[in-house]
Amino acid sequence: MRKLIVLFGAMLLALVPATASAQSSEGQVVVVHGVPDLTVDVYVNGALTLEDFEFGTVAGPLTLPAGTYDLEVYPADADPSSSDPALAGSTDLPGGAYATIAAYLQEGGAPTLGVFVENNSATDAGNARITARHLADFGAVDILANDGAVWEGVTNGVGADTDVPADTYNIKITAAGDASTVAFDADLNLVEGTNTIAYAIGSVAGGSFTVVANTITGLQSAPEGVPTGTAGLAGTNNALPIAMIAAGLVAFAGGTALVARREQG
Repeated sequence: MRKLIVLFGAMLLALVPATASAQSSEGQVVVVHGVPDLTVDVYVNGALTLEDFEFGTVAGPLTLPAGTYDLEVYPADADPSSSDPALAGSTDLPGGAYATIAAYLQEGGAPTLGVFVENNSATDAGNARITARHLADFGAVDILANDGAVWEGVTNGVGADTDVPADTYNIKITAAGDASTVAFDADLNLVEGTNTIAYAIGSVAGGSFTVVANTITGLQSAPEGVPTGTAGLAGTNNALPIAMIAAGLVAFAGGTALVARREQG
């Protein structure tokens, strides 16, 4: 944890001077590493900002000025002057946004990089929010809550959010149309005024499938500033699989530009 704090402090110092223009508005960024068997170095605007970043890590959030950021991901200890990045692109961080940047596997195993603007609006009294993203090398899945099918046939690269009464739910991920093939099974405690953002990452066939999560807190009423977040491993109170509501996301591979967008329900 101490190493992550140091790394993200370095990331903040590297990013702030390199923004395209000075802006008073700020956003927050969380970084998710969902590509197994690959430890990476992350460069932002040409500066090494995350070193030896490992699979299954959720780090942040960072508070950053709104602006455009160039991202390059290299295998750990690679020399950027003599090698090509494994992933590269750019992303716009809107003012007031809470964004996730994730390196993950598409179905079939090809790595890609995606950026998502999370819903940090206020929740109604008694409600919690859940956000889920299918970022794993796995086919279509069904999602069950308390053994009842909620969504069927959810595919890789789909994610969204919805508000529900704060409570504890048993959540399962199964292969689409096959309730006997359970990839994930855990109880989820949704706390009032929070947005639990969960990412299914890794590969089922490769044995690295897991769910990691990040929680935005302080959403009980309209936030006075940018809400805070806590990152960690899922499987207890922060466990949630793939999407409750199917919606679009923005993803890219290679040098394609990333533009963060608010998901529509």
